[in-house]
Amino acid sequence: MNNYKSKEEGCVTNMLPTFKLNSLQDRRVYNRLVMLYKITRGMVPAVDPDEYLTSKP
Repeated sequence: MNNYKSKEEGCVTNMLPTFKLNSLQDRRVYNRLVMLYKITRGMVPAVDPDEYLTSKP
């Protein structure tokens, strides 16, 4: 049976350094930047860049 009350770090936390993975926060930032890049280059057909992005005045 699993012990959900344990104060020890979880297995995912332990796997991050083992497999040299970035934190969830870093992965989310990276994926947002990738999506923004693709939108600005017209690589996401479902999103119209002219409606999604606005320019500074």
